[in-house]
Amino acid sequence: MVSWRIVHHERVTSTMDVAAALAAEGAPAGTVVVAEEQTEGRGREGRRWEAPAGTSLLFTVVARPELAAVQDERLSVRVAERVAGAITAVCGLRPQIKEPNDLMVNGRKLAGILLQSRVRGETVDYLLVGIGINVNIPREQLPLPTATSLLVELGRPVDRSVLLAAVLKELARETAWFPPA
Repeated sequence: MVSWRIVHHERVTSTMDVAAALAAEGAPAGTVVVAEEQTEGRGREGRRWEAPAGTSLLFTVVARPELAAVQDERLSVRVAERVAGAITAVCGLRPQIKEPNDLMVNGRKLAGILLQSRVRGETVDYLLVGIGINVNIPREQLPLPTATSLLVELGRPVDRSVLLAAVLKELARETAWFPPA
């Protein structure tokens, strides 16, 4: 069983930045950095991740997997499967995975996943699992015409704390990533 340690911030540069600092200081697996707003949120290949404050799930989970330094190329897909499962459980939507790190609904991007790790010698010291889900963003506030949100797709708001709990429950199934404290 994972002991989640939630670290909540109103505003950060990036949840990845905060989680990386905590992980480097020894934060245990299961530390979750959540922010209402990111000023420098990022996605794959240096792209920006933008969302109006208080509308999205923006968080990074610290994992301490027992992995060799050569990472499994399917890690981001495994995370995407877990996040998609949580969205299905809470909302009834079935997002499609666009490899390597996006979740799509009706051809539009709903969520993104970013993995970052620190390697020591032959093994991974820690793995940061960054997740951004567009939850309650109205259509007119979406950052790109190719994006969507759960609000747009469902026609109703979604409780972000319920969705976060469902995502963490799904991630906890990766038992090798979260050794007992």
